[in-house]
Amino acid sequence: MAIEHLRFLRDKFVDEIPDEVLHGRGNFKVRRNWWQGIVGSLEQALNQGLIPEGQRQETEDFLAHYSSEEFHDQPLTSAEDIGKANNLLDGILGKR
Repeated sequence: MAIEHLRFLRDKFVDEIPDEVLHGRGNFKVRRNWWQGIVGSLEQALNQGLIPEGQRQETEDFLAHYSSEEFHDQPLTSAEDIGKANNLLDGILGKR
């Protein structure tokens, strides 16, 4: 289930960064709920041994940063943040 959820989060949400803050609207990767979904599903996939061996350290590093107070205190999600998430998910899902 975790891998299917990661695929859903990767493919069904858009990378676009809207001009205004979205309070619970739209399927955008800038939304905090999207990040909570990514972190939760990655943790679940790691615990279930579903992350390929070559991606484990990258996934652990990603989780450490995107679960940190530093990220939570960041006022807005950046295009760089979304790119890092997409890149990691592409590797896990065999898209790169």
